[in-house]
Amino acid sequence: MGMSVWLLPKPIQKEEEQPITPPIDAKDEAGRYIQKASENFFYHEFDEAIKNYKKAIEVYEKEGEIKKAAKVFESIGDMYKFRRNLKEAEKHYILAMENHRKNQDSLGEARAMNLAGDLYMERKIFSPAGAWYKKGLELVKNDPPHLIKALVLENMGHYLWKTENIPEAIVHFTQARDTFSALNNQMGYEHMGAVLNKLRGGQSHGHQIPDEGLKFHTSPTPKRKT
Repeated sequence: MGMSVWLLPKPIQKEEEQPITPPIDAKDEAGRYIQKASENFFYHEFDEAIKNYKKAIEVYEKEGEIKKAAKVFESIGDMYKFRRNLKEAEKHYILAMENHRKNQDSLGEARAMNLAGDLYMERKIFSPAGAWYKKGLELVKNDPPHLIKALVLENMGHYLWKTENIPEAIVHFTQARDTFSALNNQMGYEHMGAVLNKLRGGQSHGHQIPDEGLKFHTSPTPKRKT
């Protein structure tokens, strides 16, 4: 009988990554550009949003803030994804990966690969989706438990499920469940448990992947200053 997530020992607490969205009335130059980009996005001024994101990247690069620049590349990728421009979205996710690599941030690089995989998975273009998830997993498979690792494992499981490789899907969903468990992430743990029960119950054909199974990079809705 499996142990409840709440019976497992608590992991060592790690400092959480700070979101890229700056506080209201950011004092730093890059933060102000990101605020403007968020406002532009809210009002569907997409070209202006991208321009402001790129200005923020220029500032971060001048300041040597490669990690922050990489996250903004992810945001531009998200913007192009929203506009259904697959080529530009993937291009900017790859730029994010390159910047994460320069910063020796394997988790950040894996997150960008996960986003690239989601880009194709949403469109049911499974081969490149699986390729990106696999690359991301290679970077973090030997790492200690982390949310990014759990999400890549989960999405790889969904890819394998969709391509009807049920035994391997079960392996990856199980690893995702165990990673969520180690993080004391009850929602992820229970969701993976439900997915595993469905697969092991023989309901592996004619299914729909649960919408909540795919996690995407989003930003809070900004308010325009008057």
